[in-house]
Amino acid sequence: MWCPKSIRPHLFFLFTGMIFPGCARQGPRSVTPAFYHWQTTFNITSAEREYLDSLGCRKLYVKLLDVGRSENSGEITPYSLLDASEPGNITGMDIVPVVFITNEVFKNTTNGQLDWLAGKVAGVLTGFEKTLNTGLINEIQIDCDWTPSTREPFFLFLQKIRSLLPENARLSATIRLHQYKFPEQTGVPPVDRGMLMFYNTGDIESAGDQNSIFYPADAQKYVAGAAAGYPLPLDLALPVFSWGLVYRDDDLWKIIPEIPDATLKDTSRFVAFPGNTREISPRFSVKNGTFLSGHYLRPGDMLRIEAVSPALLYEAARLAAKTDLADHTTVAFFQLDTLALRRYPVQLLDSVCRTICIPQ
Repeated sequence: MWCPKSIRPHLFFLFTGMIFPGCARQGPRSVTPAFYHWQTTFNITSAEREYLDSLGCRKLYVKLLDVGRSENSGEITPYSLLDASEPGNITGMDIVPVVFITNEVFKNTTNGQLDWLAGKVAGVLTGFEKTLNTGLINEIQIDCDWTPSTREPFFLFLQKIRSLLPENARLSATIRLHQYKFPEQTGVPPVDRGMLMFYNTGDIESAGDQNSIFYPADAQKYVAGAAAGYPLPLDLALPVFSWGLVYRDDDLWKIIPEIPDATLKDTSRFVAFPGNTREISPRFSVKNGTFLSGHYLRPGDMLRIEAVSPALLYEAARLAAKTDLADHTTVAFFQLDTLALRRYPVQLLDSVCRTICIPQ
């Protein structure tokens, strides 16, 4: 869409709802923007709603529940249940509850345990729907990085959970890049749609300077040579988040949410590594013991800051456009928080969606 420079800023928000239908005319793929909500309290603020409306976003993937195994007993344990008692202004939003399940849950799992887990998840979903009181939920997503050794119990769980869902509810699952490229090894989950997770491509355990959130060369390895015609229609998830990784004795110790730049400029606590540039993930050595987001960092600990710059986000979009995405693709940005509102302007994300529209 073209308009004179003098009125573009004013017309952008007026016409933003028209951008994505127009996008489809540029190529064979249409795009719907969405966001992941990953906090433990579901409360959409007025600033977040204004941001979503400006992007023309009417869909939220909301993490409802985490499921893992207890470190002490080894038992399957649901935890981090979402507080959705005051969701804020979600009128007109399509809410997709997401259940995150660790791969360990499906190791040495009995049929009875799968029945119990499916019933537990279905009950939580029903309770969430009643809490929101916004009508029927049309889609449920299961997020699990399964492996060839856990595919059979995980797929069986998906079949069990589907049997407990409303008849018209759509079931989707996240698809990692290794699962996308090697479906003959990992299998294809028995769901209606997949969400291709186009991030976390690097080695988070390594204490080097490579960005583990998104590193183009790593992503390219999964895109190149992937067979055409993935058996599921695929949507796409792209990263708009940052974090700090703390390494102790060269081992990953903690993951800390976004760390303000002003904190890292405190030279009494942190010393920047020589050679830090924007092209790599900057690293800092802890000079004196200090607390950061409730964690005590010892002298000698190493802190690596990882973020997705606009340029890196565009590169991810260009690579993702080469994958076998659905003709009508949802592009979900991970995740909705104050960082996204501050660092990723609506115009930027709109342009990223346009990039996805045209297969490369």
